[in-house]
Amino acid sequence: MQYVTDYSDWIKRSIKESGGPTFVARQLKVSAPTLYYWIRKGRIPNIQKYLELKNLHQRVMEEIK
Repeated sequence: MQYVTDYSDWIKRSIKESGGPTFVARQLKVSAPTLYYWIRKGRIPNIQKYLELKNLHQRVMEEIK
């Protein structure tokens, strides 16, 4: 069984669909370079920030519907 360990595409898409790096950085209280670091590494090292991004993305996608 192969596990997905690189989430850079999901992170990049979630940031873009959630309003872009500036908006997302403000919402998550991180810097834009931090977001680009996450994309480059393909992971979010802080589980709380992962959950915040996931929730932000879900809220934005629901509002668009």
